[in-house]
Amino acid sequence: MLRKTGLFLTVMMLLFTVIPIGTAVGAGIPSFKVNLKASQVTVGDNVVVTVYGNNVTDLYGYEAVLTYDTDRLEFNKDDNTKSYGSFEGYKIVQDSGNQITFAYSKMGNKTGENGDLAICTLIFKAKKSGQANVTLKQMTTVTSQSLPSIWNVNAQAAVKIDGTVPGPGGGGGGGSITPPTKEDPNLYVLKESELRIEAGQDGQTSVTAVIDSKRLEQKLADLKATSGSTVLSFEIPGERDLNALELPLPTLLSSLKDHKDTILSVRSHLGIYDLPMSILNQADFAGMAGVEGATLIIRIDKAKSLHETKFDQSISDKGMVRVSGMIDYKIILKTKDKEEEIHSFGSSFVTRVIHVDAAIQDPSAATAVVYDPATGEMKFVPSVFTAKDGKTEVKVIRNTNSLYAIVQNKKTFDDMIGHWAKQDVEQLASKLIIAGTSDRTYTPEMQVTRAQFAALLVRGLGLPEEAGLNVFTDVAATQWYASEVNTAAKYGLVQGVAEGQFNPDAQITREQMVVMMMKAIGLVQGTSTSNASSMNISFADQAMISDYARNSVAAAAAQGLIQGKTETDFAPQDVATRAEAAVIIKRVLQYANLINK
Repeated sequence: MLRKTGLFLTVMMLLFTVIPIGTAVGAGIPSFKVNLKASQVTVGDNVVVTVYGNNVTDLYGYEAVLTYDTDRLEFNKDDNTKSYGSFEGYKIVQDSGNQITFAYSKMGNKTGENGDLAICTLIFKAKKSGQANVTLKQMTTVTSQSLPSIWNVNAQAAVKIDGTVPGPGGGGGGGSITPPTKEDPNLYVLKESELRIEAGQDGQTSVTAVIDSKRLEQKLADLKATSGSTVLSFEIPGERDLNALELPLPTLLSSLKDHKDTILSVRSHLGIYDLPMSILNQADFAGMAGVEGATLIIRIDKAKSLHETKFDQSISDKGMVRVSGMIDYKIILKTKDKEEEIHSFGSSFVTRVIHVDAAIQDPSAATAVVYDPATGEMKFVPSVFTAKDGKTEVKVIRNTNSLYAIVQNKKTFDDMIGHWAKQDVEQLASKLIIAGTSDRTYTPEMQVTRAQFAALLVRGLGLPEEAGLNVFTDVAATQWYASEVNTAAKYGLVQGVAEGQFNPDAQITREQMVVMMMKAIGLVQGTSTSNASSMNISFADQAMISDYARNSVAAAAAQGLIQGKTETDFAPQDVATRAEAAVIIKRVLQYANLINK
């Protein structure tokens, strides 16, 4: 029990008030956790431990009780009597055995703290190799109205310590130095000196890992020399709202020739960003080769609560449910003078991962979506779900950065009951790729126009619509499909029927649909069907297939992506229906690994 002359009334209440464990007298239901600044250190390094509170309401004072591994960690009370918390006040620290009590109180007539915040930080010294644990056992909180609450927490964090210190007499007989653990060539282990922890805006917590140029250069060389893998991982420690990795761009560009296939994998508790180094060949990056001090910043940030609230309100009206956090993925080029966000990667599709704290067993009724807070617009994003151990990992595959979330949605149509395309149509509708002709009907036998199918491909690939493009003279900017048709043209998915003409309202034939289909697959995979002319086409009506479509039809048939309209005929000149279009879109996405198979 702490005793010190001059303690304020609130601190005394923290230490001596007895109420049932787990009972909250004040407003709100907060939660508490403990995080480490670095998950791996060496003997002699500082081990920085921070206690965080979420949903804190009117926090005027508190008492944190922690336990720690005394064999491997040393606590220095004198170093910890300074103010390491997120706000000023009166602090008392007591170390007793393996338990630390850290008490705090504001002074005078002040309001308490609210929201998500770093409550206090304690510093240990690593003194012996092995794994050391620090556990937040209990938090007692007091409001500005002197209302106390006691919380059993039992939140644990672990740090790996490499190496041991010499015993008495230096290296002779009294002890020895354990050789450092062999470092994983695929993992860049962050040093404490490379981490910068700050308070972000709106009460958010922030961590930035600033990568050392020489260490990165050596790590890339080691990866090439000793590992069969092409992935170099960076693990950002803790559970902060804003997570950034800052890489020296000149080092990356000078290494690009030998590492064009290397992927920089940034991992945080929010998700993963897998950035191919080949992206650096683009003009935005390559032009920075001679700029001293230029850095590439990879960000994985939790969305602002305002954006989450607006999003949840908008989807609830549509019967959808958000099942993940909203994560903002960004790539930023930084120089001494400015920061420039890179939104698009051209034809390169990049993988990001969002973690969901639940097992999603039916990926056909769930999808990743991109959300624009400025317009409130939400759209489908290609995504693959993997459920394991009660949680789900969602791979988001897209050629742009943005704000993403995972939603569950189930759509059915009355006129698809018993239809051969029911499963495919309703899956794509649930994923927001296609829409019905009304809320309850899809009209599967309605014929499809060239503009409609081009729009479906653009939506299915998650391509960002290009405003201001005017590729075809017969595609008026006022038409609903204008931006999608022009986007399809930009990415090479469609061609005109004559110079400057697309003929958007003409009904699309089956062979035209297959040509667009194979171009979409080629875009994602970086391939083409130009070498498919030697393949045999086994359809009885193959002579009716146009010359421009023969390669695409042959390749699609060889890969099992299309079937004949009958057992013998492909019917290349027949007009495609809405049901056929949905099936083709689904096959494209599954073949290109953009949705679950």
